Amino acid sequence: MAPFSDDYTLTIRQGPERARVADKKEKERKPVDPPPIVQLHIRDPTDPAHDDDPTTLDTQDHLSGTLVSSLHRLKDVDNLDGGFFVFGDLSVKVEGDFRLRFSLFEMLKWARATTLNDRAAKVNRVNTVWAGKTFPGMSESTFLSRSFGDQGVRLRIRKEPRSVL
Repeated sequence: MAPFSDDYTLTIRQGPERARVADKKEKERKPVDPPPIVQLHIRDPTDPAHDDDPTTLDTQDHLSGTLVSSLHRLKDVDNLDGGFFVFGDLSVKVEGDFRLRFSLFEMLKWARATTLNDRAAKVNRVNTVWAGKTFPGMSESTFLSRSFGDQGVRLRIRKEPRSVL
């Protein structure tokens, strides 16, 4: 893999704050809350300033749901066009504190070979995954989630927070 490119940076616009442990039953699985939203920035080649924040973490197989996202061209809460990766169906399988690492890869195909280039990465802040009995419940959907849902992104939108009974 090629090293990170300074031409691409990721900004975590919305990261998860809480989650419920994902049981083995698919129907009872809850996504992390709120859904992670990562924005892609492409540096203007004429601008000498750029953000250099490489962070590496070991990856573990403790996630379920949709672990990759295509780039969506959407308007943000300030009505500005942007490129966003939305992870609306991401769940965690183990209880405890965790951080997510979001990576941007570029796939290049030449004849019969595919090259994978690691272009950028960003790590979110620590958040907690709760056991089913102690989970405080899903919070109300954020304005950013609602805005992207209104633009056609598939997200579970909640009008009011619900607590576990």
